[in-house]
Amino acid sequence: MLTENGQVLSCGSNSFGQLGVPHGPRRCVVPQAIEFHKEKVVCIAAGLRHALAATASGIVFQWGTGLAPCGRRLCPGQTLPLFFTAKEPSRVTGLENSKAMCVLAGSDHSASLTDAGEVYVWGSNKHGQLANEAAFL
Repeated sequence: MLTENGQVLSCGSNSFGQLGVPHGPRRCVVPQAIEFHKEKVVCIAAGLRHALAATASGIVFQWGTGLAPCGRRLCPGQTLPLFFTAKEPSRVTGLENSKAMCVLAGSDHSASLTDAGEVYVWGSNKHGQLANEAAFL
């Protein structure tokens, strides 16, 4: 949930870290605040086992399972696991030169719309959702 003042609250299953509260229980009925280091959040999205947030300054954060594409961009040529899990928001790499206005999430993929009208997609391409032939971007 996104409040009027840009705070993000989450509740539900936390089996894959998708609530963004690193020390929280596996299930949470009472909404808990997610920490964004003084960044005001303007848009949120939830996938199957991950979630995203775009801040007023245009930064995209992701948490839960599905951070392997970010790892591949940071460590090109290295063997990495198919899935990474982050139990708290992590900045998405590769978007530093753009300003995100909105984020969207599918079950296993993510997208960001920039102020320049560009769309960036990453995650699983099992069903062609990334408009590219790579299995993961």
